[in-house]
Amino acid sequence: MRPNYVAKKSVAGECGGRIFLCSLFCCLIVPIIIMICLIVKEKKFRLEFYDTRVVMRRGVFNTEEQQSLLTTIVGVRINQTMGGQIFNYGDVIVDMVGRWDVDTHAIKEPNGLKKYLESLMNKQNPQKLQQFIAN
Repeated sequence: MRPNYVAKKSVAGECGGRIFLCSLFCCLIVPIIIMICLIVKEKKFRLEFYDTRVVMRRGVFNTEEQQSLLTTIVGVRINQTMGGQIFNYGDVIVDMVGRWDVDTHAIKEPNGLKKYLESLMNKQNPQKLQQFIAN
């Protein structure tokens, strides 16, 4: 005997709200986890300046340490976007004799770093700079 009418539950009506919340939850949780990982990664970035060298340390699980000699500095400038001016970050461009291979992109308080590097420039001997350029 066949039934005259068969009633079935609607997935959207029964658990549509939960499905929507689960999909929204997944759409929000994954970006939040990625955002937390990026924040932790950037918080572990350190750029340490010593008298004769620069040490860059970064990483949480895969750590990296890079040391570079701090040779003669010729010039320092800052590039800041509008967001960088509001939130006080920017790119510090260092002109040096030789090669500058230290990441100074999106540095917090770039004016402080610029002032520090300019103070190093003022301590340099101009004859030493001419010697580097001549060679």
